[in-house]
Amino acid sequence: MEFALEKELMMIGRLLIAGLCGGVIGHERENRRKPAGVRTHTVVGVASALMMLISKYGFNDVLNEYTKLDPSRVAAGVVTAIGFLGSGMIIARNKSVSGITTSAGIWATVGVGLAVGSGMIYLGIATSVIVVLVEMFLGRGGIMGLHREAMSAVNVEISGGQKELLELKACIGEMGFHIRSIEFSQKEKGIVKASIILGVPKQKNIAELLELKQPWITGLEVKGKLLL
Repeated sequence: MEFALEKELMMIGRLLIAGLCGGVIGHERENRRKPAGVRTHTVVGVASALMMLISKYGFNDVLNEYTKLDPSRVAAGVVTAIGFLGSGMIIARNKSVSGITTSAGIWATVGVGLAVGSGMIYLGIATSVIVVLVEMFLGRGGIMGLHREAMSAVNVEISGGQKELLELKACIGEMGFHIRSIEFSQKEKGIVKASIILGVPKQKNIAELLELKQPWITGLEVKGKLLL
């Protein structure tokens, strides 16, 4: 009985460690206003550790020389099932995709929980530290991030044609914005409607485009996203 109690306490300890590791990863995501934060990552970490513990110890009472079980089957099922939760974090809008890093973080948290649940505690802790450091320093807007631009959209109506559209492109470039794509439609009366996706450098403000004053611009709307 004492051995059983000691074993249960060991399992509870692993659950707590897995939840703590998941919470650390989620804390970084929540600070960046991402859809999955501390609670989601903590629950994922604890739940995946629980599944691993069940897979590893939950069937000992039925094992004998005639009954053999594969303890990795539950863990494999958890890795597959978490894809549904991870895919729900990915959002596509305005020709850009967000949430991929958060989805990858959820997947990594499952790995951390499985590692801690199986007894590889130091491996789980080390993985948590690596994931947090990557999200903090290599992410968009991070200290060492290679992509420091937010993606924004500009909808503009032009009275003219291709000449004016090319001139608009040049004006936007001169203001320091990076054009990623341009989609346009033109009616018979010469009205061009263009949707432009821009890369906005960290030191720039998308609202600066509202200062564009050209006689052939009949309508201008900007949409941006702040990096916090």
